[in-house]
Amino acid sequence: MSLFKNQFEFPILQVKNLPYETDSDELYNLFGQQGNILEIRLGSDETKGQALVVYKNYKDCVDAVEKLKGVNLKGRYIVCSLYQIDKYEAMKLRDQLSSSKDSDTWETNEAIS
Repeated sequence: MSLFKNQFEFPILQVKNLPYETDSDELYNLFGQQGNILEIRLGSDETKGQALVVYKNYKDCVDAVEKLKGVNLKGRYIVCSLYQIDKYEAMKLRDQLSSSKDSDTWETNEAIS
């Protein structure tokens, strides 16, 4: 049984227009009010001012998008949206994950970048 209604629904929220000095603790405090967070990934030099917030479930992720889009954080209005994953890459990743349960190995270089 799948965790999500649609096989391509992932509980990943994309945040843009963040102040450059924002750290993961600030994001955890803001986005953690909407549900349980598994991971926060801040952008690198090329994607500075962006982050991905991975929630434990899809409903919390959708609620966070609705409640937090346009919130003013340190003088900047943040942009929140559901992160869109390429369907082909998602199927490939799901196949890898299901086969890794059998072998307990998963090559990270094949993961979605």
